[in-house]
Amino acid sequence: MGKVKFKEERRFRNWEFYMLLGFIIVGAMYRVLEQFLFVEATSWSAVGVFAGIAFVAASVIYLIYRIRLVTVVSKKGIRYQLYPLHSKKRKLNWDQIEEYRVVDTPAKNRFSGWNIYYNTDSKTYGFGETRGLYVKLKDGENLFLGIESKSDLEKSIASLAKQK
Repeated sequence: MGKVKFKEERRFRNWEFYMLLGFIIVGAMYRVLEQFLFVEATSWSAVGVFAGIAFVAASVIYLIYRIRLVTVVSKKGIRYQLYPLHSKKRKLNWDQIEEYRVVDTPAKNRFSGWNIYYNTDSKTYGFGETRGLYVKLKDGENLFLGIESKSDLEKSIASLAKQK
């Protein structure tokens, strides 16, 4: 996709969320061990339920840990992928884009569900960043890609604008 001017890979690293799921796992495993160590008659249904809760929480941790957002800006356009949720990389050519800006959203947005919005005309990809690349497409669709290094992206976009 042309010469890459900017590339960033972001992962979900909200450690409070991981700790909450870890506490759920520890609590569920304690209840499983309690059935074998402290109770005279083991309740196999309780063992199954709490082992299932621990397994589901561990699976959620694994799946969320694997999610990553890759954003690439090049001469040909913008490419992004929220792996493994997107099976293919999404590509936006410069001729599809009506407007683009590097923006700072209000800091309070960070605490409003990790920048997840419902009933809006914008697709938001990110992990609670307050900075990002806002893209308005010619077909009316809006896109927000969360980024960490705002200055690098601004420099890259400025150099691409000079080349056009």
